[in-house]
Amino acid sequence: MHHRNLREEFARDFVFPIFQAGATYEGQYFLGTSIARPLIAKRIVEIARAEAADAIAHGATGKGNDQVRFELTAAALAPEPHSN
Repeated sequence: MHHRNLREEFARDFVFPIFQAGATYEGQYFLGTSIARPLIAKRIVEIARAEAADAIAHGATGKGNDQVRFELTAAALAPEPHSN
């Protein structure tokens, strides 16, 4: 099992920049949940590499944008092809 406290990294590298940029959805909602997904995906990729895994999994339902956020982040951070 892997456990790592990502609060400081999340606040420093994700939350503060969003506040500084004034980034909101429809000019009203801060992007709290959506901005967490790239950090989670980053950590998943790190763990997969440490474990020599050739696949990752996430719990996104496919009914929203979370699946896309996880998969695009993973593809950007681990673009190397994998065998099927």
